[in-house]
Amino acid sequence: MKKIQDKPGGRPAKKRTEKQKKVVSTKLTELQYYAIRKRAGEAGLRISEYVRQAVISAEVIPRLSRQDADAIRKLVGEANNINQLAHRANAGGFALVAVELVKLKNRIVEIINHLSDDWKNKKRKRF
Repeated sequence: MKKIQDKPGGRPAKKRTEKQKKVVSTKLTELQYYAIRKRAGEAGLRISEYVRQAVISAEVIPRLSRQDADAIRKLVGEANNINQLAHRANAGGFALVAVELVKLKNRIVEIINHLSDDWKNKKRKRF
């Protein structure tokens, strides 16, 4: 009796590393599905191949770390301080708040420097 490997012709067997055995499923809205189907068609790919390539080449932007979230909360607090100083400057003149503004600027720069480079250098976009 002949084994399958001994038969001539046909497609050669794929290597173990080339076989696609794992399945990842997800749910999509109709709008999402049709958008992916349209893009896959424009790229001349089957939907599964389009999604596979998109997943492999996608860049994931992680959520804010706890440290970055704390730094952003501090920046929001400093925005309140800027507003208070602006009111005082309008009422009594800029000279009265100039020193406080310099101190405030230094605190803001320090907070920004505590933000991670990953967060500062990424263009964040919500989907």
